[in-house]
Amino acid sequence: MSRTQLKKLKIEKFRALNNVEIEFGSHITVICGKNGTSKSSILGIAAQIFSFEKDYVKDEPLSYRQITGGDFKSRYRDHFRISDTFDIPGSMKVDIELQDGYTNQAATAKLELMKRVKSPRPVVRNNSVAVGNTSRNFTHPVIFLSLKRLYPIADREYNVIDFDYLKMHSKKFIGLTNELLNRSSSRATGTEGTISSAVAHGDNYDQESVSAGEDNAGQIVLAIMSFRKLKEDYPDYKGGLLLIDEADAGLFPTAQINLLKMLDRECKDLNIQVVMTSHSPTLIEYAFEQCQKYRNRYKTVYLSNTYGDVQIMQDMSWPQISADIHAKTIAASPKASLPKINIYFEDKEGFDLFKAITNRQPLKKFTHPLADITLGCSNYMQLIQKNISEFSERSIVCLDADVAQSIKGKKLKTVLLLPGNLPPDQLIFEYLYNLPSDNAFWKNDLQFTRDVFTNSASELIRELAVSGAIVDVKKCIADYQQGDNDGKPKARDMFKRFYKTPLCQDSCHLPFPN
Repeated sequence: MSRTQLKKLKIEKFRALNNVEIEFGSHITVICGKNGTSKSSILGIAAQIFSFEKDYVKDEPLSYRQITGGDFKSRYRDHFRISDTFDIPGSMKVDIELQDGYTNQAATAKLELMKRVKSPRPVVRNNSVAVGNTSRNFTHPVIFLSLKRLYPIADREYNVIDFDYLKMHSKKFIGLTNELLNRSSSRATGTEGTISSAVAHGDNYDQESVSAGEDNAGQIVLAIMSFRKLKEDYPDYKGGLLLIDEADAGLFPTAQINLLKMLDRECKDLNIQVVMTSHSPTLIEYAFEQCQKYRNRYKTVYLSNTYGDVQIMQDMSWPQISADIHAKTIAASPKASLPKINIYFEDKEGFDLFKAITNRQPLKKFTHPLADITLGCSNYMQLIQKNISEFSERSIVCLDADVAQSIKGKKLKTVLLLPGNLPPDQLIFEYLYNLPSDNAFWKNDLQFTRDVFTNSASELIRELAVSGAIVDVKKCIADYQQGDNDGKPKARDMFKRFYKTPLCQDSCHLPFPN
């Protein structure tokens, strides 16, 4: 099926807009910007291009109506307030590019402000697919949801009415509204008067007590269903254009995202195109994410006057938009690719202790601990003193705490000491031994109890003659190394063997108590 679709507007001049181009997504375009940057004027220009009164190819009148009885057309007084002082003939010049579904051709035209009766009026000129009168609008159904739809509910005059199509398709209306608002309403009521509208509500309240957000959702859903009705009734249906000013008004963040998801689906099903304005960070950010995935379907258009005249920033991210709106510098992206710093250790034990200490720390994003490269303290000192830049400038050398005295007074800007006053394997042994058996740590999923620990560390406990509830490892090692050491295992080797046992390795993955 051929469809009509707005492709591009080149605005030579109109109000705050001078020499700007706006590209439209095939499904959804979100226009955002500071106040006074002519966001709503762009909606007005898009609305002014089209009418739905005649099929000029077949030379037949069109009399189709929305569910509420309104035309599929936005009159210029509904989307423009013309200033007699500033909006004078010649002050608007816009080049239009679109795909015309009725002729199945790429089409162009101009929109200019011209004198009509008493005041100037926007007029389409040079319609490239028109035969005869080229100063006519393109045939295309349009629904423009202006800020009039937000007229305070308490101040409206209205009557309850059964719109025929709504009555026959109330389940569809309720379903779409519930999807949008994440609700479970069960009834639908139509109203006419100041504004023609409809709302979905529950059994315990009615249209008298709905919120502005519920009413806004109802009007958007009515517009979607009006296009569905048109598609069912009109054999030569070519799609439609839905324009929404401040689409997020009255909608909470989840509803704003649900709105875009729902509109995207309905755009595909009904061949409609949606153009909206918004100030919502949630809605704009989601739209930007989608336009990165689907560049033809979604477009975000940011209007900025930061650098003088209003400029169009197509597909600008929310962090960039937020910085401009708040007159701040842009924050660093959480996904920014920063260089990671290599961290070297004396042994695997040092690596494991560092990883455990920094498990939940932000610096994990910027560090690269190396488990497979292990050198002794003296080797690292030599590399640093020889000014090998990898070790003296660019990386961190993480040494065991027991070398503190040997490096005291030396200027070593890349050296970091692990906590405590013992090597990691000795520190872990001392820490676990000194935990009482009723400590919460021992009640873990692995059933790594204090008895399991003392059994796996039996060599250390036996050889170092550890006894009692508390151990001072440094003193025990000093006592052990006195006297005759022939045939005795080295304390350092015993601690290494203890640390490398499967039980000890498994325990290192348990959350240690504070």
